[in-house]
Amino acid sequence: MFNMNKNNVIALTLVMMISYSCSKYDDGPFFSLRTKKGRLVGEWELDKLIQNGQTQSLDSDYDIIWEFERDGDFEQTIEYGSYSYGYNGDWEFDDNGEELEIEISGYGTQTWEINRLTNNELWIEINDGGDKTEYEFEKN
Repeated sequence: MFNMNKNNVIALTLVMMISYSCSKYDDGPFFSLRTKKGRLVGEWELDKLIQNGQTQSLDSDYDIIWEFERDGDFEQTIEYGSYSYGYNGDWEFDDNGEELEIEISGYGTQTWEINRLTNNELWIEINDGGDKTEYEFEKN
């Protein structure tokens, strides 16, 4: 008969929790105590844009800000100099949390592969007609 003491049960529980929390993203993190949703919720500013492997220079007067709300609301703000406009929509995780689906009201839905999601970094990519675009955001 298998006999487990209290310490073995606690250790087994911790191993299971860590295994469940470990990332499936290509670029980590390996482990996080915060849920994917907890890490994603907040305001993110585009830091780097890579198209087909080539880093694009971002104009210092040009900002793209994405905001994810806990209830699934999404807002994108694009600012260029004194000009600013925004889009509203919804977001949700797809494919066991490895993809981010964003629906912009009136514009449709895009599905982004998540490569990295930490408390301060969000790296996503989308493939469209053979073109690969990667966005690297930092949390504000």
